[in-house]
Amino acid sequence: MSASSGDASSPLAILPSYQSPSGEPQESVWRLLPPPLRARATTPDEKSRAEPSETHGASSPLMGLEPLCTAAFLLHALPPHQSLFRGVDRVAPALPRVHREAAPAPSLSTEAQAQLHDEQARRLVAACSDVVGARVAAGARDVSLSGGVDSAVLCALAARHAPGRVRAWSMEVHFADETERRNARTVARLTGVDLVDVPIPDAVLPDLFEPTVIATETPLLNARVIASFAFYAAARLLGASVMLSGAGADEVLRGNPNAMAATAARIEEDRRLARAVLRPPVDNLGDTRDEMPWSLADAEATEEVRHAAWVLRELVLPPELRGARTHRLTVHTPYLDTRFADVALALPESSLSREGVGKWLFRQGVRGLVPDEVRLARKTPRYGHTALSSPMRARWLELYRAWLSPSRLEPLEVIDPKAALALLEHSTRMAPDAPEASAVDRLLMRLCSLAMLHAHAARGSSCPES
Repeated sequence: MSASSGDASSPLAILPSYQSPSGEPQESVWRLLPPPLRARATTPDEKSRAEPSETHGASSPLMGLEPLCTAAFLLHALPPHQSLFRGVDRVAPALPRVHREAAPAPSLSTEAQAQLHDEQARRLVAACSDVVGARVAAGARDVSLSGGVDSAVLCALAARHAPGRVRAWSMEVHFADETERRNARTVARLTGVDLVDVPIPDAVLPDLFEPTVIATETPLLNARVIASFAFYAAARLLGASVMLSGAGADEVLRGNPNAMAATAARIEEDRRLARAVLRPPVDNLGDTRDEMPWSLADAEATEEVRHAAWVLRELVLPPELRGARTHRLTVHTPYLDTRFADVALALPESSLSREGVGKWLFRQGVRGLVPDEVRLARKTPRYGHTALSSPMRARWLELYRAWLSPSRLEPLEVIDPKAALALLEHSTRMAPDAPEASAVDRLLMRLCSLAMLHAHAARGSSCPES
């Protein structure tokens, strides 16, 4: 079964004309997402009726992005309680206080260690099954199935709890990993679930850039987020309403043992490029060179948890939850449910990562539940999908050029339009596989996203981060 992508001449045709519904974020996501917030900005019609205190004085109300917060965001120095948007604060909930247990004593016999690992794996998989079972009992009948071990386990467990009543959903897009797509088909066949393959044509992605930014309420890193936005739109149109996602598994199960070091390297690369486009008064905003953004969070939590929370809050959850919610589709993340996460976060690090392979214990525990080629597959990086490597590169560059114009960037106050355009021209001469291509494209996409968010909020639209 496959979904139609709609008329190629109208990329937005695959999107429903819904407005974002209000309501609390789903529970059991480590409480990482803030409660709904409302902007203090008013629309032009509301301005004449507003009290002076509501309009921040006698002049026009403050709307759009806060300049210093915009600069701090680009430098990965925005504190958790601050927002990009004027007059809006973010709520930074307390993080889990779970600490990992010590590794088993070396004096334990090989047999005793094996028994301990078997018991830990049993508890871990049982916790996952309990969470999935509760979600399925509450009405979740759809699973996002990428073909990786995390989504494969969710699909298999859901099929056990609701035989014959589960559908799996897969995304067909040019940067999807073909091995994982093949594995998704294998998992669907072995678990007896229907697989709905949703094609996302490359031609629709550039024109879905702005709707995705507004829906997810955050600057984008890469085209994968846009593809997910289109994927959830198509799934909703085809009847899905509550879907299970494997988001968060890497963060609680140490799926990428080198994640923190890789994130730190990417942040330093982002900062170096951002300083080249920031105006002089703000390009040295604080000394961010030795400090990682997660160090600004709850100091009582472990650094591992703070890093995971930052990645989830800033990179993973907005597209997974906010983007889907725009289409009235609820996404649940069982791996972030406290009933599972607390068990995973208490396991010894040595049980989760071995010889550079993440999720070692989890992979052992799901033997027999998913095929070995899925269970033992290495992690596929998710952040390298750039507009520069897209078959629609010319269209992407045209879109970048429109949003990086002086008229779009000057209102942000902290971006040097000439420097931004110079970086864009540099990117047009860059090979898609050049070492710096991914970082340059991340910055260009973030700059365009910031311009979009500012234009949207300055028109008096409903508050981003709400």
